[in-house]
Amino acid sequence: MVAVIWEIAAKLDEDRVPAEVSNSVWVEMPAKRLRGPGGRTDNVWLRECLDRLTKVAVSGEYQGKPWGAVVLAEWEISEGGSLVRLLIPPSGVQTFRTPETFAKIEAHAAHRLTGHARRLYAILADKKRLGRPNWTFQLSELRALMNVGEKRAYSDWWQFRKRVLNPSVEAINDFGTVSVKMAPQKLGRSVHAVRFDWQWKDPRDATETAAQNERHSAARRRDQASTDAPPMIEDQDQAEPALTWWGRLTSSERDEWAELVGRTFKAGGKTYPRRDTDIARKAFAQIESG
Repeated sequence: MVAVIWEIAAKLDEDRVPAEVSNSVWVEMPAKRLRGPGGRTDNVWLRECLDRLTKVAVSGEYQGKPWGAVVLAEWEISEGGSLVRLLIPPSGVQTFRTPETFAKIEAHAAHRLTGHARRLYAILADKKRLGRPNWTFQLSELRALMNVGEKRAYSDWWQFRKRVLNPSVEAINDFGTVSVKMAPQKLGRSVHAVRFDWQWKDPRDATETAAQNERHSAARRRDQASTDAPPMIEDQDQAEPALTWWGRLTSSERDEWAELVGRTFKAGGKTYPRRDTDIARKAFAQIESG
């Protein structure tokens, strides 16, 4: 379903649908695009995904008035199963299109990943939603998840790492909204599993990533030459002391603090991952209190 959300967000972007609309918007897309490369040739799974999206609710408060709505109001498949029409309500459009919405920024960045990198991003994103900071995959399981289990060329670990995993991790770290580290796990002299550690970016950082992704690849991460481009906030102090302090820590120091203050919290009987900003503030508060 994550891939379907990415494609809908990308289509709205291509059609230049503004974030603020007064009426619901009909979007037409080829069913094949929503099924994704390597997906089923029928629409059984796609129909289930679209049905689930009609039950995904968003809510908020605007000018003191609470509101709530679904992301997808209606869907239909026509042209012998080849064309999908989606009715997206105004609040759903805003959810997909507003840059400040972290979910949208994540989808926006991830859509620019291709091939193996996009598949790996989706795999890690699913594990991240469990509130985990890392995950270890058996090598055979990882090959299957990356859709290369049947390819003899990748049965060799070094070829699999060189041609599939290394380029994917590099692309995710460059374009995605997460910093990923990969570590092979050995049993004797042979690699039998791969561990991935990740740190999902805070929405402030993700906004900067999205702005960078809009720039040409030759210009990304370079100094801003003019004021008409999206502002670059890299290497600038945050207005909030806790975030300034946090930004100057090393990755290992952040990991230590995250473990100390807790990466997750409980609310309503459920466990949720803490945002980086919340971890930073809790850690900084402990420093301040002595």
